[in-house]
Amino acid sequence: MIGKSKNSSRSEAASDHVVNRIAEGTSFEGVLKSENNVRIDGSFEGELTTKGRLVIGASGRVKGNISCAHCEVEGAIEGQIVVQELFVLKSTARVHGEIQYGQLSVENGAQATGNLHLASKVKDMRQDRNLDKSKGDSARSKDNVRSQQTVAV
Repeated sequence: MIGKSKNSSRSEAASDHVVNRIAEGTSFEGVLKSENNVRIDGSFEGELTTKGRLVIGASGRVKGNISCAHCEVEGAIEGQIVVQELFVLKSTARVHGEIQYGQLSVENGAQATGNLHLASKVKDMRQDRNLDKSKGDSARSKDNVRSQQTVAV
């Protein structure tokens, strides 16, 4: 019994440091769901969901629907991207798509195109749209239109 509890605590501690990796020279197409961190140095196309951190290395290429807690990009990523917390674009990053984030950090030289939305603002905009629909589209105020800005970096 004592030995089992020691082993289980070791495996729990080890899972905090687990990184699922798609290495350079490797291509993956499909659905990837993970409770742990993910690092992509190869090519990925499809749906990727992780409750951990997603790192796209300098040689990494990702295309598809992405959802993660944290994201750091050095390579290229394209698609619908939802980052609950910090979205970091390193100087070599190239990002394109519909992007929602909690916080954004952009290094000089990073390229981002498409629609970037601060997650709390996205929720506010959806609420505004729902209110406008209940009042009728003609009742939309100029203030609500101004709050629905799109940012391109």
